[in-house]
Amino acid sequence: MAKASKKKKAQVTIENIQKDYVHVLEKKNTDVYITSSKPISLYYKRVLKMMNRDTKKVEYIIEGDNKMINNFETTLSNEVIRIHAVGSNILRASYLLQDVVNYYSGFLKDIQDTSSMGKKTSPIDVYALIDIKVSSKSLYMYDNIISNRYHIKEEFLKDDYDDIINFAKQPYDRNLHTYRERCKERIITGITISLKKNDINL
Repeated sequence: MAKASKKKKAQVTIENIQKDYVHVLEKKNTDVYITSSKPISLYYKRVLKMMNRDTKKVEYIIEGDNKMINNFETTLSNEVIRIHAVGSNILRASYLLQDVVNYYSGFLKDIQDTSSMGKKTSPIDVYALIDIKVSSKSLYMYDNIISNRYHIKEEFLKDDYDDIINFAKQPYDRNLHTYRERCKERIITGITISLKKNDINL
């Protein structure tokens, strides 16, 4: 007598990955974390706002008293702005740094052109105004993965949406539902770009 074949069951697994962002929780007001979901221009405006917080505007210096122009001195709070990026966002952080350097290069040129009043002078090195340091490290991330596995009849997968909705309304059954949590380690490369304005006389 032939054995009755067991009815095949299919499995549907739904995984929810809770990524580890412990390093972001330690964020300070002067920290900028680059993500792929926001445009670089947004970070650019934020970095300049923080770096220029205690500095007179270029327009005020150019249109003000000549004595002020010739004796212009930056007044700083000595805060260090840190730009953090990991993975593919490292390239975006480098673009942001390039934009910031270009801004201050233009800033110095405007001040020098106005204060020299037509006299030929040597250009001021932008790195005399901005101190830039770049560091990199490996970050160990421990993601929490929650798996919900459902055992269902094979033919159920071919049913209409109404049957799927009815299945979702079913109460928890330990024979059909398996819940599991596990930890997965990720190692990613991260960089930190530190920016600080120096006290200089122009």
